[in-house]
Amino acid sequence: MLHHREGETLFSARTATLVSPAGERREVRIVARPGAGKRVLGKIEGVDTPEAAAALMGWAIVVDRAVLSPPAEGEFYIHDLMDLPVFDESGAALGTLIDVVTGQERDIWVIQTDAGEGFVIASPENVRSVDVAGRRVVVATGAMSLGE
Repeated sequence: MLHHREGETLFSARTATLVSPAGERREVRIVARPGAGKRVLGKIEGVDTPEAAAALMGWAIVVDRAVLSPPAEGEFYIHDLMDLPVFDESGAALGTLIDVVTGQERDIWVIQTDAGEGFVIASPENVRSVDVAGRRVVVATGAMSLGE
């Protein structure tokens, strides 16, 4: 499972860097709180209008890894999963994990394959192992469905 949203790391004000799609960087202070389901609601200090928020659409929020608490056993930060090779239980290479779509009940992992995008529901039944340091994800054989 992904690192839990209830952790204290997210909910104390902290400095972060906003990075625009063009590479512009801006230091900001961010305050967050839990939202419904898996959601986290955040506020960037000084961004007080819908227009100011809209101007930041597409910008990435970057937080120094040193301020993050380490994930517990079996938990992962999304950025640690990106670009990991994905294999099935027989050892066959399926592709590369390129995105995580967060959902209410389960997250969906998006795998780039030679045939297009594939999807795996990130559940204990489907995900056999994740080795971030060893750069390897193993999913149950047949757990991935290909997109149309």
